[in-house]
Amino acid sequence: MGISDDHSYDSSSISGMSHSSSNNLDAISDKNMDFIWWIATRLTSYDEEMHKEILEDFFTEDAKYIHPTLTVEGKYNIRKVFRVWTTLNKDEPEVTNIVFDGHTAIISLTQNLRPRLFPLLHLQVPSTTTLLFRDSPIGPMIYSHQDSWTLEGLVQSMPLLGWWYDNIVRNVLGTVLTSAGGFLHTANQTTGYLQFRAEEVQRISAAIIEKSSAEIQQRSKDMTVRAQTAVDQAKDTVEKRVATAREEVVRMRKMMQPQQGTILKSIAG
Repeated sequence: MGISDDHSYDSSSISGMSHSSSNNLDAISDKNMDFIWWIATRLTSYDEEMHKEILEDFFTEDAKYIHPTLTVEGKYNIRKVFRVWTTLNKDEPEVTNIVFDGHTAIISLTQNLRPRLFPLLHLQVPSTTTLLFRDSPIGPMIYSHQDSWTLEGLVQSMPLLGWWYDNIVRNVLGTVLTSAGGFLHTANQTTGYLQFRAEEVQRISAAIIEKSSAEIQQRSKDMTVRAQTAVDQAKDTVEKRVATAREEVVRMRKMMQPQQGTILKSIAG
């Protein structure tokens, strides 16, 4: 698949780009950037022959085209989609910027929507095309072509709807989200304060319980000591009284012994 003689890039320059991109993806030369711009401008052109040559020379046989509304596979099917689109739409898109790292090209476009049935209607919609390249013996080949259209871009492209979206919807949503954010911030602050107070109450309660427990234990110890002291004192008193009673018994026995001897002598006489 060679490029026709009227193109400004030959197969040697393409192979050079493949070799350069495979060695260092971050160092893309000006020549390679010129090459990707050359690819992009012809790929988005409404010239059917030019588009056909790009498909034949730079797309793999199993290349896939992905659009927000459809997906097709194969160069032949991609050509049919292109033919239908150019039949329905009059103006081709404009390439505004390209970012390329050697294997992936991200192309920023402005789509000019002007239906052939309603040529007075003209909408400009920003979109993005992503091309994925694969190295091959003849140079880099595109195996995936994906178009992305954003809802915001479609809305902003419509005159009245775009103004309403920019000046009404965005401002209202901004105010609503700001108010919601303020409410959530206040709620978070209140929740944090309540949580802090709950933790503080828990700490104070734990300290009170600990202090009360210590006082109760100390009082229990004091009462135990007092009770033991009272028991010891009562025991001493009892022991003293028992000792006194024993002494009294012994004394009484001693007092009775002489009288008993006298009585026995009287009986014997």
